[in-house]
Amino acid sequence: MLTQRHAGLEIVGVLVERRDELVVVTQDPDGKRLRFGFEFEAEPPHRVVSMSVDADDSGGRGPELPAFQLPPDADDTAIVAALRTWFDTLAERELFSGTALVAWRGQALFSGAWGLASREWNVPNRIDTRFDLGSINKSFTQIAIGQLASAGKLALDDTIADHLPDYPNGDVARKVTIRHLLDHTSGLGDIFTDDYSRSSKALYRGPADFFPLFASAPLQFEPGTRSAYSNAGYMVLGAIIEAASGETYDAYVVRHLFQPAGMAASGFFAKDEPVPNVAVGYTRHAPDGTGVLRNNLFRLPIRGNSAGSAQSTVEDLLRFDNALREHRLLSPAWTRWYFGGDEPSTSETQLSERAMAASGIAGGAPGVSAVLESDGDLAVIVLANGDPPITESIARALFRPLGGALAGR
Repeated sequence: MLTQRHAGLEIVGVLVERRDELVVVTQDPDGKRLRFGFEFEAEPPHRVVSMSVDADDSGGRGPELPAFQLPPDADDTAIVAALRTWFDTLAERELFSGTALVAWRGQALFSGAWGLASREWNVPNRIDTRFDLGSINKSFTQIAIGQLASAGKLALDDTIADHLPDYPNGDVARKVTIRHLLDHTSGLGDIFTDDYSRSSKALYRGPADFFPLFASAPLQFEPGTRSAYSNAGYMVLGAIIEAASGETYDAYVVRHLFQPAGMAASGFFAKDEPVPNVAVGYTRHAPDGTGVLRNNLFRLPIRGNSAGSAQSTVEDLLRFDNALREHRLLSPAWTRWYFGGDEPSTSETQLSERAMAASGIAGGAPGVSAVLESDGDLAVIVLANGDPPITESIARALFRPLGGALAGR
C-alpha cells in the first residue's frame, strides 16, 4: 500500500542526524517536497517508534548546528545551563531567532527567547511572543473533526457532498471523503498556485475563499490510491467543520480547543489588524532567488485557516499538548485515534490515563518554522520567525540527549 500511495515521490535527500533518527526528503512530480522523519529503537531489532511527515519549503537541508552535549549525570540545574549556553550560541551565530521550551511530564523545565520579533523596529522576542504555527494548524483541524465525529455531527466516511452540497466540483464532492482529506489521499492539490501568487491575499479569509484556486481542477489521482500533501484538502475540511458546527472555523477552534486548553494567547490574528506581540516572519526564499532577507507579508494568507498559520506561544503549545494527552480535547478513544489508532467503536470502554504516544507536529513556510515534539514525558517546543527547517533541526538535536538525561526521574 505504501509503495502504491507514494509511487510518485522521488527521494532527493537522506539526512542521518544520529544512528536512531533518519529524515527522508522526497519530491513529487510537481516539485513539492515532503519530509518524512523516522525514529528507531536504539537497541535491536531497531523498530520504528515514531514517524512524522510535513511539507518541506526549505529547499533542502537546514544549517549545521553545534552538537548539544550534557555532562554525565546532569541534574536539572546543569541541563538548564547547557540549554541556555547552546541556544545563546545559536543566536550569536544568527542561526535562530525565536522561542523555545523544554518540559518534563507536563511541567516547564526550561524556556527562553532570542533574536528580534521585528527587525524594522528592533523589538526583541519574548517568551510570550506569538509566532505563526504553519501546518501545526492541521492538528487543530484533525481534533475538530474528531470532536464533531464523536458528537455525531459527521462521520469519517462522509463525502464532501454530504456537508457541502454547493461545493464547486460535484464529481469530486461525491467521491472524496473526510477520511481522504485527513490522510492526504484525496487527490486534491495545493492552494499556493500561480493564481494565488498573483492575487491579493486580502481575498482569502475563510476556508471557502480558497476554493476558486483548486476546486475546478481535476483530481491528481483517484481518492485513496495515493498520498500527496494537500493544503487544499485541509481547506475543504475547514469548510466542513463550519457546516457541521454552525461556527466559523477560527471561532470553533478558539471555543473548542484554545479555551479548554487554556491557550489564552493563541488566535487567528489577521496581518492587516493591529495585534500586539506577534512576530514578523523573515525569509530568504524569495521568488527572485537573490537570498536577500525580506519579511513574508506577501507570501502567506492574511489570516490563519484550517491548513495553517494560527499564532501561538511556546507556553500555549505546552498547554495544548497537556490538554490533548489529558483528554480535555477529545475522549480517550478519540485521543488514541488522533495519535494514529483506529477509529473508536461506539461500545469502546473509555480509559483516562495520560496519553503517552510519541508525536511530532511541525509547520514550515517562508519565514515560518515551528515544532512540537513530545512523547508524553518530554516535550520540546520551538518557534521561529525564520525559514524552516531550523526548529525541526533543533528538536532533533535536543530530544534524544534530553530524554536520556531525564529518564527514570
